[in-house]
Amino acid sequence: MSPSIRRRLLSVLLPTIIGAWLITGAISYFDTKQNIADMLDYQLAQSGKLLLAMSSHELIEQRLLGDTPGNRTEVIPTELWQLSEIADNQMAFQVWVNDELLALRSRNAPLSHMSNKTQGFENTSIANQAWRVYRVQSDDQIISVEIAASNSMQNHIPNNLINAIVFPLLICTPLLAIFIWFGIDQSLLPFKKIAARLSQRKTIDLTAIDESHIPTEILPLTSSVNHLFAQMKTAFDTERRFTADAAHELRTPLAALKTHAEIALKADNATEQRQALSKVVQGVNRATRLVEQLLTLARLDPDTGFKNIRRFDLFILAEDILSTQALLAIDKNIEISLTGTRGKFVAGNSDAIGILMRNLIDNAIRYTPKGGEVEVSITRKENTIIWSVADSGPGIPEEERSKIFNRFYRSLGTKESGSGLGLSIVTRIADLHYLSIQLATSKMGGLQIDVLFAARDDNSTGSILEPAKPV
Repeated sequence: MSPSIRRRLLSVLLPTIIGAWLITGAISYFDTKQNIADMLDYQLAQSGKLLLAMSSHELIEQRLLGDTPGNRTEVIPTELWQLSEIADNQMAFQVWVNDELLALRSRNAPLSHMSNKTQGFENTSIANQAWRVYRVQSDDQIISVEIAASNSMQNHIPNNLINAIVFPLLICTPLLAIFIWFGIDQSLLPFKKIAARLSQRKTIDLTAIDESHIPTEILPLTSSVNHLFAQMKTAFDTERRFTADAAHELRTPLAALKTHAEIALKADNATEQRQALSKVVQGVNRATRLVEQLLTLARLDPDTGFKNIRRFDLFILAEDILSTQALLAIDKNIEISLTGTRGKFVAGNSDAIGILMRNLIDNAIRYTPKGGEVEVSITRKENTIIWSVADSGPGIPEEERSKIFNRFYRSLGTKESGSGLGLSIVTRIADLHYLSIQLATSKMGGLQIDVLFAARDDNSTGSILEPAKPV
């Protein structure tokens, strides 16, 4: 059986309500029982005092007080005999003279004392039944009255109260369960509405759920679903963008590869064949680099692949990246240099920052003529670390500088091959790290690109990215 919110709520609410009902009933029962006991004690005390007053008056009037237990011959007064008729089986009383002569008792009272106390309340047993006894004496301590009430009188009203609580509860419990079930069903309607709307959507519809009329309790769920939709949309957009980019950029290289391969097949001599095959190899290299760049760009997403944020030395990373680009500079007889010192710590994904550096250095080397210069430097101004790459190439006019980071943009008049994705990758990495990129004319007349990082001197915040301040 699958889990059910309705059954779970019912299993929690129904026992809770019944338990609260029973607890309230128990409190009412014991409180009522105590109040009844106090009330009966008060009535016993008042009845005992009244009986003492009446007995003293009648006994004095009949001169019974002077008799001794052994030679009492007078008749008990009629008024006191009538008083003895008042008590039923639930009450009993005795009137004693000098604690020795039982002058008067009710029919159900024993012949011996009901209380062992001089006066006051006492719980005792008479004929194997529990009784509450009150004893009071006259001021001269000659006459004493013992009046008792059966404990069944105290239990009668509380027992009726139990019946008044339990029996309605037994009757109402099934009705209560039905009402709770119906209430839960109505409360779950928003879930059903959301489920119905989602089931009617098309597969590719990842628009966010409208939360304007969503109950507060469901908002965390809908917010999580909307967040999931946003992640899926980002992933699908990335996939579509990758597919579109690959189709766009690979069409020409593949066509060129086919052409050079056909030329090699039709070549009349080995020289023409080698030239054609050499161009095939170059085309394969360009296509391989293009695919790597496309995959890199697709992976740069903060929710899917952008992790491992840490504090690292930017200068050491620059040394490593520069060593991988040395062969490309040597092939073009370009002098490449790195200035700065170690100890320039920043926070980020070092692999991604390495890709950013490699693309910018590669771009500078490619567009710098043979025999030119490329300078990489790392400096610090207050809390900002500046990584710069400058070249002696043709530079970029100011009116075109805002376009160079667009996807597939390549400046007109350049002879270097490329996909136009390198600087787009740089922009993506910079955005993910909250980096600032500034373009200027280098002192060598070419292009200078400055990347601004927030300095991280404290290792405790190395996993937190912060925007760099402009300088």
